[in-house]
Amino acid sequence: MKRILSLALACVLLAGCAGPGGASQNGKDTDTGEGKKAAPMSCTLSEPVYPEFPQQPQMPDGGNQEALQAYLDALGQYHDALAALRGDNPGLTEEHWKVLNDFAAKSTPLVLTEHTEENAIYSPLSLWSALTMLAQCADGDSRRQVLEAIGAEDAAALQDQVEHIWRALYTDDGMSALILANSIWLNSNMQGAYIQETLDTLAQKYYAGAYSVPMGTGEADAAITQWVNEQTKGLIGSDTPVVQTDALTLAMLVSSLYYKAAWNSEFDPAQTEEDTFTDAAGNESKVDFMHRTEDANFIRREGYQAARLSTQVGEMVFVLPDEGVAPEALLQEEDFLARLEFYGDACTWGEVQWSVPKFDVNSDLDLLETLAALGITDLTDPDRADLSALTDLDAFLSDAKQLARVKVDEEGVEAAAVTMLHVRNFNLPPQSTEVCVMDLDRPFLFVIRAEGVPLFVGIVNQVQA
Repeated sequence: MKRILSLALACVLLAGCAGPGGASQNGKDTDTGEGKKAAPMSCTLSEPVYPEFPQQPQMPDGGNQEALQAYLDALGQYHDALAALRGDNPGLTEEHWKVLNDFAAKSTPLVLTEHTEENAIYSPLSLWSALTMLAQCADGDSRRQVLEAIGAEDAAALQDQVEHIWRALYTDDGMSALILANSIWLNSNMQGAYIQETLDTLAQKYYAGAYSVPMGTGEADAAITQWVNEQTKGLIGSDTPVVQTDALTLAMLVSSLYYKAAWNSEFDPAQTEEDTFTDAAGNESKVDFMHRTEDANFIRREGYQAARLSTQVGEMVFVLPDEGVAPEALLQEEDFLARLEFYGDACTWGEVQWSVPKFDVNSDLDLLETLAALGITDLTDPDRADLSALTDLDAFLSDAKQLARVKVDEEGVEAAAVTMLHVRNFNLPPQSTEVCVMDLDRPFLFVIRAEGVPLFVGIVNQVQA
């Protein structure tokens, strides 16, 4: 028989639960100093244990031979520790690479093609990660639809897949980061039960924390927002709440992705100059452009040209459409993302003259229609949804949204995304010598990849000073 955990008693049973920042179980801040705000009230049911990631040593300044040798020794130890962490198969297998790229290829056009004027950023990996948790919580046809959408044969195979992909991509070496973080938030006020085995599996295989909060309160919204803020290093959730729960919110599945990496060759700030960016509506604005020239491979095809900048964790591909071609139109081309390969006959070697605007863009995407287009339909229908692997209550998926933000400057790239799946009570209805001039002075696309997997795909239609 499956073990269950009572919703209403979740916080009571776990003595000593405290919210972030030292909140006691009754929600009062343990620090009573004047001016201090009460910390969000939440109970931690389980916390994921991340492998300890080796810290990359810093190259010493100057030409001291002894210091240089110490650095080389430390670098060798770092790579040995990294090899031990990654295991015998350190990177993504061809099968895992195909699963993630296939999902990116079919979901990205569904999400981004209608964004003709505003900025839009989408993380295929963040949505995929959230849907893996949803598959674990679902059963029957509801689970089958999610598994088909994300490219998994069954729940057991998915668990192995998730664990391997997480370990292959996980990076947190003190200089660069690529971190997938998962969590499930349960309503401590709901009269019913959760399936304990599912929570255990999410913690062990999906690196997901489990928390109990009184949904429909400011404390619950603040606790989820604080978790998002911490996981994304302040890129998301630092100013406004990321979610608004209500009394019938049964659970929230939240998956975040944080990425930070320096360029392998940084832009010289002395070459950054103000220039004009013309947005999709024809409006002009003065913004800072970074400049440099290098010999590299680039792609030139009908309708666009593309080049890439390497980072310490992957690369960032920039796609500049031809005059009169909208960025979102390119995504309608079959296998567009897969064709952005910089080797063989597909590319040209030559001089790439970069003019890249410094930008900090964000977006808020509703993904329910995307899920329906991917074949995930039962879970959004209260009459057909099957979430019995998570709870004994009737429940359905009422909302799916993704927040994302990408910052680019002379040093590198910082990006974050958070996907939130809102599970509600059944009682509520659903709601060469050639020169490639990459002068990104008009709407353009970008793709951030690691291990060949698209992490973020964005359309920049506007750049503000």
